[in-house]
Amino acid sequence: MDMKRTEKKNNENNISYLTRSIKLGFRVAFVALCVWFVSKIGVSVVSVVGIYIIVHSVLKIIRLSIHVVFYLLFILFLVAIVMGIIVFIL
Repeated sequence: MDMKRTEKKNNENNISYLTRSIKLGFRVAFVALCVWFVSKIGVSVVSVVGIYIIVHSVLKIIRLSIHVVFYLLFILFLVAIVMGIIVFIL
């Protein structure tokens, strides 16, 4: 019985490792493709890194603002539920 559990656990770990390896391989290939493309265009690396930082920062700010809006809506929803319970009790 223990052998089957360990074998199942090992298979799950191998599958997890395989997916991580595939993702890492795709990332490395994407970075290599981007480096090759930038070198063919002739754009400076500093400008590419700057554009990447700007785009990354803007996306993080957008994501943060969406989270803030959803948290405010959630708090408003909770307040409405509490108010409904209080009105129902009184």
